[in-house]
Amino acid sequence: MANQIKSLVRNLVFFFGLLVAFESCKPHVADADVKAKVESVVAAHPNVVVSVKRGKVTLSGIVETEEDRRNLAVAAKDADPQNVKEVVDDLTVATLPVDSVHTDAQLKEEVQALTKKFPEVKAHVSAGVIRVSGAVEPNDVEKVKFGFEQMNAKELDMSSLKIKEKKP
Repeated sequence: MANQIKSLVRNLVFFFGLLVAFESCKPHVADADVKAKVESVVAAHPNVVVSVKRGKVTLSGIVETEEDRRNLAVAAKDADPQNVKEVVDDLTVATLPVDSVHTDAQLKEEVQALTKKFPEVKAHVSAGVIRVSGAVEPNDVEKVKFGFEQMNAKELDMSSLKIKEKKP
């Protein structure tokens, strides 16, 4: 009986030794490697800082919208799902002071003045949001964009604005 107990203890010690050996053989990914992967997916947001400690990713800084905030947290996890253990969202959504956001009436006046200079550009204002459509010459894109950005709308959507082909 004593020999059986000794044999059982020896086997258990051997088994746990193997378990520890296999666990330590797992490839260890450095926090710097995880950080590099996460930084590559948040690169479009220069005001976001990434830190990593033992697989725990912390995102801090300022983003423009709540949607950006949510998307960055998901993107950080998806950058390296096996090695990102947790994502801590310390991001702040930038908000304009209430008095700096123009009313729809003010925005419509400003939109009208800007679109007179660019007759093929159309814009619709509703609830502080400017939606831009139509077409613009390639040389005028930055001027149009800058003009709309200066209006202090709650949101600016220029996704329907087309850039004309350059003439040969």
